[in-house]
Amino acid sequence: MNRVTYLETGSQDPHYNLAFEEYVLCNRTEGDYLMLWQNANAIIIGMNQNTEEEINRSFVEAHEIDVVRRSTGGGAVYHDLGNLNYSFITDIDDAEEIAMEKFTDPIVNALRKLGANAEAKGRNDILIDGKKISGTAQRIHGGRILYHGTLLFNANTEMVAGALKVDPEKFRSKSVKSVRTRIGNISDFISSDMDLTGFWKYLIEELGGTGMMRGVLNQDELNAIDQLVVQKYGTWTWNFGSSPKYDYKNRRYWDGGILDVTAAVHKG
Repeated sequence: MNRVTYLETGSQDPHYNLAFEEYVLCNRTEGDYLMLWQNANAIIIGMNQNTEEEINRSFVEAHEIDVVRRSTGGGAVYHDLGNLNYSFITDIDDAEEIAMEKFTDPIVNALRKLGANAEAKGRNDILIDGKKISGTAQRIHGGRILYHGTLLFNANTEMVAGALKVDPEKFRSKSVKSVRTRIGNISDFISSDMDLTGFWKYLIEELGGTGMMRGVLNQDELNAIDQLVVQKYGTWTWNFGSSPKYDYKNRRYWDGGILDVTAAVHKG
């Protein structure tokens, strides 16, 4: 990447943050951008996933966890304030020749400088000592690429497990399925006493480079993001109704017998 403009959303609302990210991708059409941002408790669903198939609904409702669909592929991920998200937005000449190392190497190298044995694995993961600390995804739009990922720094792993634990026997669909892997927290692998605030500042310096500029969006742009939340990211239609069609079945036992329920679900 060349000279980088660094942006922050100023929000922990997942609906707003995903709208902010999409707006920058689609409307800031020149230059390289870096974003670091956080969501309060949320499950972020991949573009081509069945929302109901990816979440433990009773757990999500009990813990008031937001569920929001993003505009990139990949699997479902849990976000909380122990997780830091990063986004790179830049030009892409040939979608078939994307070198993911261009985006993962800076993250891996930054982690290694902190003493962590980090490596990129497959197309979408960054691991430390075999445990997943980052999942990534991307989207191409108008000659530009959005490449973003999670960085589990000191996330609540019990919440991750509970929110994403779903009975696979209840659902049948051709949607993209999340691959569950062992996860870890970066804070357990680095040699310093760095907290998340320090980690955030460290990444700005490591990823932004010496030519980094801090940028802001103007009021018209912020208003457009608010509209994108209202019209898209804050809607049931986008977050649940956009799921691929699927079959659902469940069974309950009573003293008087068994009740089987099956449903073919289309558009949520």
